[in-house]
Amino acid sequence: MTAASRSTPCAVCGAAAWTPLPDPGPQSMASDWRVVAEPLARHACGVCALARRWPGAASSDALYRSGYELYAHAPGEARERARQQQYAAWIAGALPAQPAQLLDVGCGNGSLLRALREHWPAARLLGCDPSAESVAHGAGVDLRLWQGTAADLPADAVSDLVVSVNVIEHTHEPLAFLEGLRRATARDGWLAVVCPDGGRPNLELLFADHVFSFAPQHLRALAARAGLDVVRVSPAPGDLGPFQMIVARPAASATHVAAPRLEGTAARAAYLSAWASLDERLLERTSEDVVCFGAGEAAGLLRAYAPRTWSRVHACTVDGQPSGRFGALPIVPLDAVDGGATMLVGVRPFDQPRVAERLRARFPRVVTWYDLLDGGEGGW
Repeated sequence: MTAASRSTPCAVCGAAAWTPLPDPGPQSMASDWRVVAEPLARHACGVCALARRWPGAASSDALYRSGYELYAHAPGEARERARQQQYAAWIAGALPAQPAQLLDVGCGNGSLLRALREHWPAARLLGCDPSAESVAHGAGVDLRLWQGTAADLPADAVSDLVVSVNVIEHTHEPLAFLEGLRRATARDGWLAVVCPDGGRPNLELLFADHVFSFAPQHLRALAARAGLDVVRVSPAPGDLGPFQMIVARPAASATHVAAPRLEGTAARAAYLSAWASLDERLLERTSEDVVCFGAGEAAGLLRAYAPRTWSRVHACTVDGQPSGRFGALPIVPLDAVDGGATMLVGVRPFDQPRVAERLRARFPRVVTWYDLLDGGEGGW
């Protein structure tokens, strides 16, 4: 942390009192699962407990403009579609009116817009994203998508519903981001912002391009300063995980809300310390013949934060008839895995007990790690 960073005011409370949090390793992982050769370097505000990291290669805006892979594919993948349908149902259920025009800021490949269309088939659908590759995959005659951000929205993008899902935590200026969303929201319109619930330590702390971890109280304070009247802050349905949504409307003017004084730094420190020791403890549970069940986010976290254990993995497997690779490893059908292999469960900690029970019917050696993440909220 540089001297300039130490004196940087907190985005929520304005204090410049930062406490370093433990680093789980010398490398980290971005949200598109790439391994980044820099530590997380997270810090917590000593007044309001907002967690943040300072810009590195992984938290630079350039990460999204070219080569960002999370949505660099055509919409329609079964797992992605199901996830976006969950988000869409949550958002639609929280809003009282049907929009004539809907804008998604940070739309990726437009898969959430397509899911929202099932709820509002008559709405005009617009979206922007800094990733040119993602927008190119999602554009179509029924969707107007362009490369851009909340800072450079065209005048005709003003909509009676603006949504932004899992974007604000990536921004370096969250207040300016919310102000941009307010300008894009019609005077009598609605705004829905979804992001991880950073008030509870969970996997979102491990993504190098998550600049901030917001508790609900942080979002309320920032929204009021951005000229938004927050109608509600709601936790996500259980299947989605530890996320939160603010539903707001444009206010007559910005309002100053007293900065929250929260606890949580100790819990985050315990959680990140558990990740720092995960590799050593997993080495004690695994052999040299390891197959990872899973080829997604959790497997990517193991690859980044348990690299010595990951060096023992020679393949990944998932249900169905998969093909392709996960990084350097092949993804093989589960039926093709030798029964003598050690199965490392590479899914979200919350899901590991259920998956492990099923795998133990076929494999005598199944390794989980949800119990090693002391301090994690619900095993996420």
